[in-house]
Amino acid sequence: MVGGEQCGTVKRYADIEPELSVFKPHDRVLPAPYFYEGRLFFSLIRQREAGEPGWPEGGYEVRDASGASRCFGLDQVIIHPSVIKHKKTLRMMNRSDEREAATLARGMKPKKEKVEGARRGRPALDPEVRLAREAEKVARGERSGGKRGRPASGVTPKTSKPTGGKRGRPSLTSEMISSRAAQKALVKARTGGRRGRPKAIKR
Repeated sequence: MVGGEQCGTVKRYADIEPELSVFKPHDRVLPAPYFYEGRLFFSLIRQREAGEPGWPEGGYEVRDASGASRCFGLDQVIIHPSVIKHKKTLRMMNRSDEREAATLARGMKPKKEKVEGARRGRPALDPEVRLAREAEKVARGERSGGKRGRPASGVTPKTSKPTGGKRGRPSLTSEMISSRAAQKALVKARTGGRRGRPKAIKR
């Protein structure tokens, strides 16, 4: 059976069942301080034997979700119960009272539980406020005649000139046509029918 005891500020496992103490590097594990926070991810890096430098009693080197290395004692790490589907341990992890107490002890805000029958969204309006808004809406409708949007201005719209259905420039009169033809003939007589700038005479 998996239990837990707290010695000062260090949490350890007591009476670890044999199947929970079998794991190898890269397996998902569950350190005792995070027993009620099963959604956090920890993986085993390696086991340290007693007498190694910095490990007088031995222990486990564990990597957390951010990639940081953590150090735990030999009685502080088990394989994560979801890996081997250990139902009894999973039920213990889901005890709401212990989970909330552990969360508060770590300085985290507990997750709010859903209240049955509670309504979501904006609270209902006071009846007097609702009646005042409805009266104001009716008054606005009477002022605008039921029309929506900005009221029309008093400016008279521009009247379009009749063009007989034709678009573009108006046609030339006969006088304008004859004047342009005479001007063109005068230019042709002066240039000899050649276009462009006349050649310069070399001296």
